[in-house]
Amino acid sequence: MLRLTVSLLFVSLLCGSSSFAAIPVDLTGVAQGPVAVRRSADGLVVSWPDEKNRTWSIEFRADGKPQVIRSISVAGRAMIENAQPVYFADTGIRRGGWDQFFDFPPSHPNGIRRFQQEFAPASVRAQTIADRVSVTFEGLRLGIFSGSVVYTVFPGSRLIKQEAVLSTKEDNVAYFYDAGIDYQPQEDRRPGNNMQTDVSCFDNDTGAMRTFRVPLVSERNPETVKYRMLAAKTANGSVAVFPPPHQYFFARDFTTNMGYTWARSWRGHVGLGIRQLPDDNSPYYPWMNAPPGTAQRMSLFLLVSDSAPAETLNEVLAYTHHDRFVPLAGYKTVAPHWHFAFTEQAVAGGPRWTPPWEPVLRDMGVNAALIMDFHGDLHEQDPGPLRFREMREYYDETRAHSTPDFLIIPAEEADAYFGGHWALAFPKPVIWAMKRDSGEWTEVDPKYGRVYRINNPQDLLKMVRQENAFVYETHPRTKGSTGFPDQILDTPWFEDSHYLGTGWKQMPSDLSSPRLGERAFKVADDLANKGFHKKMFGEVDVFQLDHTHELYAHMNVNYVHMDKLPAWTDYSEVLNALAKGDGFVTTGEILLPSVEWKPERGKLKVAADVRWTYPLAMAEIVWGDGKETHHDTIDLARSRQFGSEKFTWAMDNPAWKWARLAVWDVAGDGAFTNAVWR
Repeated sequence: MLRLTVSLLFVSLLCGSSSFAAIPVDLTGVAQGPVAVRRSADGLVVSWPDEKNRTWSIEFRADGKPQVIRSISVAGRAMIENAQPVYFADTGIRRGGWDQFFDFPPSHPNGIRRFQQEFAPASVRAQTIADRVSVTFEGLRLGIFSGSVVYTVFPGSRLIKQEAVLSTKEDNVAYFYDAGIDYQPQEDRRPGNNMQTDVSCFDNDTGAMRTFRVPLVSERNPETVKYRMLAAKTANGSVAVFPPPHQYFFARDFTTNMGYTWARSWRGHVGLGIRQLPDDNSPYYPWMNAPPGTAQRMSLFLLVSDSAPAETLNEVLAYTHHDRFVPLAGYKTVAPHWHFAFTEQAVAGGPRWTPPWEPVLRDMGVNAALIMDFHGDLHEQDPGPLRFREMREYYDETRAHSTPDFLIIPAEEADAYFGGHWALAFPKPVIWAMKRDSGEWTEVDPKYGRVYRINNPQDLLKMVRQENAFVYETHPRTKGSTGFPDQILDTPWFEDSHYLGTGWKQMPSDLSSPRLGERAFKVADDLANKGFHKKMFGEVDVFQLDHTHELYAHMNVNYVHMDKLPAWTDYSEVLNALAKGDGFVTTGEILLPSVEWKPERGKLKVAADVRWTYPLAMAEIVWGDGKETHHDTIDLARSRQFGSEKFTWAMDNPAWKWARLAVWDVAGDGAFTNAVWR
């Protein structure tokens, strides 16, 4: 059935329909600005300046045909012609609520459904949004979803955003989508109705640029590439396709690159796009959420250029700083929560062994990683002395593999006594067991020195206080922390100052939100309204990896105030800087080098130095009055790409008790601060 479905779609791309009719064109929402819109003989033309002030144009057709883009051009030279969007969706049934992680839709008794689009444009509407213009075509159906296709252009850029804005009425929908663009390049045609299309990408193993010829088959050909992008050569330049870097990839424990792009060249048509897979051979693959009635924005970015594909791909790389967290004066980057089973491998590999993930994190600009062994590896529940020996090896190996510019900080994610899963790190090596068969809760061992044997939460809290430990709830309200920290809010350990807060990650995924990580924000904001002065730490929660993995899409990092990275023997300085929570968390594309809060007589001002790559969408001052959370939103739709500006924003409400700042871009990437208190 799937083969038939795909074939029918491709036949529709080739043949079209014979019953097309002109559709209504609405330009009443267009205002004067840097993006101009005018009527054409059978549609509309959108023109805008790029970063070099050259005028680009998209000619949209309004004759009812699905090839809604007649051309995208500069100086009269077309980059692509006769283009239409391409969308597929897989849908399943969510079990256990929207925050459920261990919910594998293909295992549901009702199975999953696969849909391809039905696109019959019914109307087209152009609208000015500050400096930008969006063009919306109603008439897209994708199985249980229905809605529109939206194209947005950004002045000062050749970036074009394609979105399927779709809703469903069904309950408990989990889904993912594939997206692309199909166009008809005459220059690629060859005798015999054949095609010759060259596509460029970065090789996933070597990272080098490579160019390949798309096979002469009608199917979409998956490509495993580095950096999530493809670019095709066109008659007058090139076009690149790529997803929102963090929004498109729902959380996974394993970040294997499963071939997230596709290409097709067949009988006059070329298709380029992005894709997901139904499963990764594990039950930890939770898909995206589509609550009924929400507008799911299924995005794909295009970058058009009159240059060669290699140059276009490098321009795309700039949006993510080449998948790196860039150095920032006065800050170091800290990434917690990794399950690498490091100690077992380090002991087996010997002194010359290099962890496969170490150069990956180092090259990404991570200065310090809090790794968490004893999580499905080693002997977590051993009461000693086996666990004591392994802990000593853990400390020795993290020290041996740390360098002046990259610290491996030993930590642990435990699931005993405190409730849910929680991270624990000590400012120095501490030997302890989370189980006691005999003996005292602490004693001096002749081989290992001071050791702890824990038998209950009271013992654990005493050790945490005595050793000045760093503790936070990992992935609150999901995974192994479902129901937490809510169930322990009145306990001495959660109220203790050493229990610093909760983790933040893009998990789960809901594309109706302009933000990432709504679950984690809700937890932190709820705690703040209850009067808890807790912090929120960016975390990753990923297992084994190497340089071939698609890691950046799953990443965030904490920028903490530090001028210099200490030696491993003083890694407590990193923990102390992280614990203060006075830096910021980011997916990498937005930086907040300086944020200064200025309370004034019931008013709250914030001065923020913001740097970004993608055009910005909004900033928000999120605040609470002790009962509810409020969002004061600042529209940033006049921002251009690759900008830097010092803003001052104000929130005028005497009821505020706490507030935090967040900034988001048009790809859903973000940066945010922890809360300040009145």
